[in-house]
Amino acid sequence: MKKPSLIIFIALSSFFSGCENAFEPLEKSDKYVFSMNGYLDVHADTQWIRVMPIGETLLPQDSTVNSNQVRLTREATGESAVLNDSLFKFSGDTYVWNYWSPDPVIANEEYRITATDSVGKQSSVVVRMVSNLMVPEIEYDQDFEEISVSGVVQDSIIALETRYLVQALVEVGCTPEREISFSHLDNVTASPSGNYSFTSINREAIARKLDVEAFSFQVNQRKLVLITASEDWPDYTNLDKIEANLPSVNSNVKNGTGFVGGIAKKEIIITDRQPPC
Repeated sequence: MKKPSLIIFIALSSFFSGCENAFEPLEKSDKYVFSMNGYLDVHADTQWIRVMPIGETLLPQDSTVNSNQVRLTREATGESAVLNDSLFKFSGDTYVWNYWSPDPVIANEEYRITATDSVGKQSSVVVRMVSNLMVPEIEYDQDFEEISVSGVVQDSIIALETRYLVQALVEVGCTPEREISFSHLDNVTASPSGNYSFTSINREAIARKLDVEAFSFQVNQRKLVLITASEDWPDYTNLDKIEANLPSVNSNVKNGTGFVGGIAKKEIIITDRQPPC
């Protein structure tokens, strides 16, 4: 029930980061109208998709009024809505357009995203949503930072992580708070019926990342992150960023480039947030 992949493909790990060139096509083409990247999440209250016109430059620097329209349609009913647009600026004068909807999407249904330019040219993608996620059973031992998890999924696990907000304890007090995460995809045991489980002891691993002794840090929060996707989710294991964005490799966009997938994401708080020292 798992797929080897980058954690978690370019859209999940850097969807709103400064790596804007990962979303841009390399050349203008009459065949490709828009690049579309992102995901729809059945557990999110707001959906975000990045949609950019195919341009002649790698880094878009045009912040003029956007005349393009992006529409989200529920295939089963034909219900359709125009997405709101937001202009995001990165370092320098680089701009990108992200589109968002305040409406949730429904598990196990199909949605069509259609982008239309000012003269009627279109790119589109059909996204098949996955099933809702059930919260797994979690046992946790803070002495050893040992976590045991078991649960059931109906789709492929593409991310399974423990994440910690931690501070090293030093002679003068505490170092600045930082987030440390561990992927458990390589350790998870899964059955064809969808049952999965893993156990991991993380205290020494956290200490190594902080470069301190095993009990010379404090944990301000612990949480588990679980994400599932459908079987068509791309495998980026052996691809660099350029290869991963080539239209012929992983794109599912008609008359365009990029990949838009359907996911289910749960963040389960193991221990409540504590104030930094």
